[in-house]
Amino acid sequence: MRARIILLAVAMCQSAWAEEACPKDMKLVERQHPEGVQRNCTERMGPKRCVAYDAPSNRAVGPMKALRFCMDVYEAPNRAGERPIVMASAASAEAWCTVKDKRLCHETEWEGACEGKALKPWTYGYAADGSKCNSGKTWRKFDVNKLYKGGDDGSVELEKLWQGEPSGSRKECVTEEGIYDLLGNVEEWVVSRPHRKFRRTLIGGFWAKPWPGCRGANDAHEPTFRFYETGFRCCRDPK
Repeated sequence: MRARIILLAVAMCQSAWAEEACPKDMKLVERQHPEGVQRNCTERMGPKRCVAYDAPSNRAVGPMKALRFCMDVYEAPNRAGERPIVMASAASAEAWCTVKDKRLCHETEWEGACEGKALKPWTYGYAADGSKCNSGKTWRKFDVNKLYKGGDDGSVELEKLWQGEPSGSRKECVTEEGIYDLLGNVEEWVVSRPHRKFRRTLIGGFWAKPWPGCRGANDAHEPTFRFYETGFRCCRDPK
């Protein structure tokens, strides 16, 4: 009985410490994160896209990095039940976070939050599942001229393409710390690993991209790129 009381007290202290370290709209993530992982693919979508892995083969590869950071619970504007911001460039995302006394998340931070301590390829397990996170919608053709034109034409085109969901709608699309929608919904800007072509990259996929997991960033676009599904969330260093 005494041991259980002590464990409960320790858990309460840890919870209070985590809340103090981060603002109320963020969660503390703290763990060792490997530079790489090795997994055996068991199912593919096309020649290059793995959509299922063998769980027992999952193991860390390369140096470990100690992570300790605060991350927004939801995609910007970081409010439950609200529509995520889209048409965001990396620059506009950084400016938005700066106003909130936050910053863009680093790629390794985003990965670490997504994979969890078990290093799962998807927050919910070892196989892509568009029903758990909002990633199984049918892709829609777009008119790029209307989209970038702005005004009424841009708004109509954006609404036609929109298949996102209010933040936190998918209750199984959550990390062990309680961070929602890292996979699917809208693609998120992060600070790139040093070896990438551009200093900012997109990660997590969006509502019509079922295969992306916690790794495999989309580094094909310059930081000025913005599109109907590009969004972000903020991080910050803990107190």
